[in-house]
Formats: sequence, structure tokens, C-alpha cells
Amino acid sequence: MRWHGQLRRLLLSREGGGTVLMAASTAIALGVVPSILEQWTKRQWVFVAVFVGALVLVLAGWVLQRPRGLGVVVSLYPVDRTQASRVVALKNASRAAHSATLVIDRAVLWPREHSGQGRSDVADFVARLIDAQIEELHTAGRAEPEVALYVLAHLQDGFLLGRRLADDVQLSLTVMHLSQQTERSVVLGVGLSSSLRAALSPEQRGRLSSHLAAPAPGRPHLVEIPDAAGQQRHRIALIVRMASAGSMVDDARHVATTGQVAYGPEHHTGYELPLQGPDRTNGPCGAYLVIDTGNAYLPDDSTLYAAVTTYVWECWQAAQQEWAQRLGGTTAVEGLLFFHGPLPVAVALGWLTARDRLTLVHHDLRLAHGTTTPPAAGP
Repeated sequence: MRWHGQLRRLLLSREGGGTVLMAASTAIALGVVPSILEQWTKRQWVFVAVFVGALVLVLAGWVLQRPRGLGVVVSLYPVDRTQASRVVALKNASRAAHSATLVIDRAVLWPREHSGQGRSDVADFVARLIDAQIEELHTAGRAEPEVALYVLAHLQDGFLLGRRLADDVQLSLTVMHLSQQTERSVVLGVGLSSSLRAALSPEQRGRLSSHLAAPAPGRPHLVEIPDAAGQQRHRIALIVRMASAGSMVDDARHVATTGQVAYGPEHHTGYELPLQGPDRTNGPCGAYLVIDTGNAYLPDDSTLYAAVTTYVWECWQAAQQEWAQRLGGTTAVEGLLFFHGPLPVAVALGWLTARDRLTLVHHDLRLAHGTTTPPAAGP
């Protein structure tokens, strides 16, 4: 590209245009243009108006060229399940809102359906790429950037990514997402910060009560599962439904109380339990609790998402402590999270419970619909 083409591209960019605007407006404010105006008029209000206008233009120039943070578009769906239009929508939203955009697309990195990478390995790889991009911005002399994640992934992948990002101390980390209510619009999800661990205010609990089946001022009861062969008493199931899924609670309760992922040969729940123990089998959990918003989607409201995330975390902490006391405090309590709801909440729950023994159970609709075969039980 020739020099005049490069200059034109610079002047048309936000940063270049903002710099030129600031330089020109500063000259006006410092007296270059007022000196010229002095030859034409002696009216004071003209000089004041020009000076104020110049200051406004300086501010506008700063707004145009100021750092606007880093947008990270993360698409973790396999190549055969990636929706290109949704990825493009996230890219466009990030590039419009941020100075720099990093795109991490699993379909590009691993074109084959089976990459050979485990889910935790993929989450770790994504986090390392984000760290490298932030370090590059630091090397370029920029301040700590605000980071916004534009995530498109299975709930389990989002949960694992949030868990991995808890190891990285960022000044600002926000999860964006595609709205369920507005076609292709990208909205604010949840900000990942210590405020998620703060106690909910009475106003927040009052608002939650209009969405939760159980009253928000209290907590859902921990239901003990009767003793059964092969039962894993140290496990509790946390069943959370925050979006439309008619049989989700019943299916998750069935898995938790029986240890079986299918009702029979022709009816799979879609859940894939992590195999446990030397015999690689699963049994019923010791107890379960249900957090349910009913068969409806939550409205796109970041403050509501944050309150719901905190509420679920509080319920998990309380259930964990209660069950540990019932077991006599001799066994570490583990949790299985059956979750259906907004992806930003799943990411935030992973971030909050990074040090807990909590596993989000993957759900595959293809198994529930009978369009694919269940995975082998393993050796």
C-alpha cells in the first residue's frame, strides 16, 4: 500500500481521526484560531464560544482514540455444530465495541469433529491465548485492558472456561452473550468480580422471588435420597433450571436418585455422567436440591443474571456445608451440577466454584432425541 493510501486509512480510523481532531482542537483552544479571529471581531462571546467548542472537540477526539479494551470471541462448538452467523454476530459486536478483538474458533483450530483435546484442555488453551493477547497489549505500552468475553459454547465448556479464568487476575472481565429475546443482538451477561460473592440485598432477593419457584429469602431444601446399592453418599446433585426445558428437572432428578442416565433402552435423558471409581460406574447421589425458575427464559438483564448467579452459589455453599455435617465431617462433599440456563451464568458459576468439587454434567440433545449412540462406558 502506498503512503497516501496508508495516510487515508489512518485518518479514517477511530484512533487516527481522534488524534487529528485533538491536535487541531488543541491549537484552536490555545489561541491559533483566536488570533485570526481577533482580526475580524472584538466581541468576547465569539472567543468564548470558539474556546468552548474547541474543548468539546478535544474531548470528542479523546473519546475516539481512547483504548476501548479487548474483546475475545470464543466459539467452542465442534465444526459440525458451529453456526457461522452467530459467530459473525459476536465478531461484529466485539469489533464495534473494542480496540482489539481476539477470535478463538474451535472449528478453525480443530477442523475435525474430534480434536483429541479434552474439554479441560481446550479451556486451558483458550485461557492461555487470552493471557498471551493481554501480555502483548502490555508490551505495546497499554494499560491493563478491560476484557469482554463473547462466548458461544456448550454449557459445560463455558463452565470450565470460567473455572480456568478464575486463575487469572483481571481488572475487568465481562461475559457477553447473544440475546434469547432479540434476534442476533449481543447483550451484557455477567461481570466476573468479587461482587458476585457479596450477600444479596433485600431488593435483589425480592426481585428473585418473582422468578424462582422457591422463595428467594430462603433456600430450597436439601432432599436426602434413601440408601441404595452403590450409592455415593458424599455426592449431592444441584439441579438448576433457568430456561425453557420441560422435562429437565425430572430427568436430572432421575439421574441423581438412580445413577442411571436413561429410563430404559428407548429413553435417554441426554446426560453424560462422569465415570467414578475403579469399576467406572455411577450410583445414586446422597441428596439433591432444585433451583427452578419454571419453564421460561430469564429476561436479558445483567443485574438479574448476577443476582441469580450469587443465589445459586449461596445455595451450593449452604448445601455443601449441611451435607458435610450430616456425614460427620469425615468425607469431602462433591457436587454434580445439572444446569440449564444462560451461558454467562454457567461461566460465572465456574468462576465462582473454581476451588470447589463441583462438576457440571454435560447434556447432549442428540442422545435425548435418539440421533446418536451413548458413549462407551470405558474400560
